[in-house]
Amino acid sequence: MSDDTKPAASTFLAGHLARKGSDELDTLQATLDLARKLLVRGEVEPYADGENPFEPIPYPWEVTEVHRSAPRRIYLGTVSDLATGTGHTVYFAAGLARDEDEFRRQLSVYIGHTFANGATVKAGLGDFPFSKTFISPSLRQTLRKFDEARNAPASFFYLSQWHENRS
Repeated sequence: MSDDTKPAASTFLAGHLARKGSDELDTLQATLDLARKLLVRGEVEPYADGENPFEPIPYPWEVTEVHRSAPRRIYLGTVSDLATGTGHTVYFAAGLARDEDEFRRQLSVYIGHTFANGATVKAGLGDFPFSKTFISPSLRQTLRKFDEARNAPASFFYLSQWHENRS
C-alpha cells in the first residue's frame, strides 16, 4: 500500500492508546500482526454485512429516511432510568420532527440509542406522561404554536431530566 492510499490514523484513538502505555501498545501491535498473518494465509475471511458481532444492529428508526414533504410536528418523549443504588432518572423531551423516527434520532443524541429506543413517544401535545411536570403553561403555548406551524423555528429540541436518589 503506497503512502497515498494508506488510511489516515485516528489522532483521538492514538492518544487514547498511548495513554494506556507501552505494554498495551505492544500487545495491540502483536495482535494486529497476527490478524494480518491470518488474512494473508486465508485462515479468516472478512465479515459479511450484518455478521460482525461487535457492530450493534441498528434499531429500525435509526435507518429510516425522513419524508421531507411531511409537516413538522411537536413530538413528546419520555423514558425512565431505574438503577439500583444510583436512583431514578426521568428524561422528558419535546422536539420538532417530521415523524417519530426522526424524533428518536434527535433524542438519541442526548440520551443514547438504547434509552431513545425504549422511550414512549407521541406526536402532539395531548395527555402525555410527565408533561404537566416538565412543560410550563408558557412553554405549552409555544409548543402548540410550533405544532401548528406558526412561527416555528428551523429546529427545536427541549430536554429535561428529573433525578432522585433515596439511598
